[in-house]
Order: sequence, then structure tokens, then C-alpha cells
Amino acid sequence: MSRQKYKLNPESLDFEIIKIPLRRKTQRFFVLFLASVILFIIYAITYSHFFESPKTMILKTKASNIKLKYDLLLKDIENADKTISEINNRDQNVYRTIFGLDKAPYKKNRKNANLQKGYLLHNVSNTFTNFDDFRYKVYIQSKSFDEISRYAFNMEKMVSCMPSIPPVDLKKVRISDGFGWRTRHPIFGDARPHNGMDFAGNIGTPIYATGDGTVSRTVHSNSKLGYGNQIDIDHGFGYSTRYAHLSKILVESGMQVKRGDLIGLLGNTGQVSGPHLHYEVRYNNEAKNPKKFYVNESTDVSYDEIINRPR
Repeated sequence: MSRQKYKLNPESLDFEIIKIPLRRKTQRFFVLFLASVILFIIYAITYSHFFESPKTMILKTKASNIKLKYDLLLKDIENADKTISEINNRDQNVYRTIFGLDKAPYKKNRKNANLQKGYLLHNVSNTFTNFDDFRYKVYIQSKSFDEISRYAFNMEKMVSCMPSIPPVDLKKVRISDGFGWRTRHPIFGDARPHNGMDFAGNIGTPIYATGDGTVSRTVHSNSKLGYGNQIDIDHGFGYSTRYAHLSKILVESGMQVKRGDLIGLLGNTGQVSGPHLHYEVRYNNEAKNPKKFYVNESTDVSYDEIINRPR
């Protein structure tokens, strides 16, 4: 029960109960309630400013761990990007240059500021963008190495296929005519181009394949015109060779031959002024000087050593 308040009536000299109107009681209640709310808010703000709740402490710990992992991820991306850049530099300026390949289409790095450590949410988007660039560079580098590997394999094969030895033992023949424009044809007497080299020698002198390849054509001819008996070999990689005026053909079309394989014998078939081998080298169907595809060996080197030389 609430305590009653009294006041003295000066006329009757009696104490009378003080009656408080309902409106005033309602006003007092709301004033006290509002004051209580204000005090509670002040208390909550003060407490939260100087003290942390257990839940807040747990969330902050988790956030700190996430930021630490994020910073480590940034460092890993930076290190990986530096490594792939070094590999790319060697690939572009060494490996691809050796094989005559165009440079790979790498993307340029974005500004390094994107990888700087800072506010977590502010840099996450930039980090994913840089990571996408990094993955693209790794993909292009992988494709580049695949291409280089194929070229390296083909280069090794091409070394074996290139016509890189003389077609006949040079100690058993003499060069009777070279490559290029000659001022006097030995039969017709006029000036005309000569697309090969002529090796004069005895009929029956062995003729050898100058590189690995496939016999693309053999011609057996008794005519006194043209190349007479001839062999054409396709070496691949754009190279082909021709061996003409043979006395005998020892291979057939479609046969696989290796460098140094015996394919025919020197002769005087076709349009000739004497026994000799007409030898041609073509690259992409364009006649090339055969002399540039082999080296004159010293007299101390046998033809067997030239054939069996490591490729």
C-alpha cells in the first residue's frame, strides 16, 4: 500500500489527505519511465565501450583468424605470381626464341596495389581478380610448354630427316657441276639454271639416302631424255631430295628409308653427257643448294663414319 500524504487545513486545523490527480500520476510515471530508459541506454553504451561481451570477443577472434589466413593467401599469390613471371620470362626470351615461336599471349599484371594488405572486405574483390589473372597465366604457360615439347620432339626428328650428308662417298666421285645458273649447258650449249649438283663417277658407285624419309616416287626409264632412272624421297618438314641418272634403283615407292641407306647405283641414264649423279634438295618445293646441307669432310674421315655420326 502506498504511503498517504497529508496537509494541514488552516481553517479546520485538521490534517487532510492530499489527493493527486490521475493526470499528474500518469505524467510522473512516464517521466520516471523515460528517465529509466535514458539511464539504461547510458549504462549500455558505457559498458559496451569499456567492456566486451563474450560473443563479441569470439567474433573478433574469428575475424582475426580469417584476416591472418587472408594475409597468408595474399603472400602465397604474390610469391606464385613472381615465380610464374620468372618462368614466363625464360619461356618468352629463351625457349620460344630457340624454336622461332611467337611470344605467348600473356596478360599484363594489374597494379600491385591490388595485392597490398589492408582492410579485408575492401581487397577481397581485387584479390580474386588477381587470382584469375594468375590462373590464366599458369594456363597459358602450360600450353606454351606443351607447344615447346612438341617442337622439341619434332626438332629431334627433323635433325634425322634433314638431308645433311652427301649422297655419295666424295672420295669416289668429283663434282662436275654445281648449283645455280650455268653459262653453258653440257649438251645444249646455252645458259640455263641448274637446280642441283652433279657428281661424276663410275657406273655402279653406291648412292645413299641423305636423310630419313619415305620414297615418294621411283622412275624407271630407258629414254635418252630427262632424268632417266630417278628416286624422289620426301623427308617431311618441307624437305625432299631427288637422285637422277641412276643405273639401278634399289628401293620402291612407299618404302621408309634411313639416312645412309643404300638406295641406288650411279649411272648414265636419261639425258647425260657422261656417268654422274644429279642430286637435288628442295625445301617447300623450292630448289636449294645441296652444298649447304653437308660439310666437306677431311680425307681421314670415312663415309661410314659420316653416315653413323650421332644425329
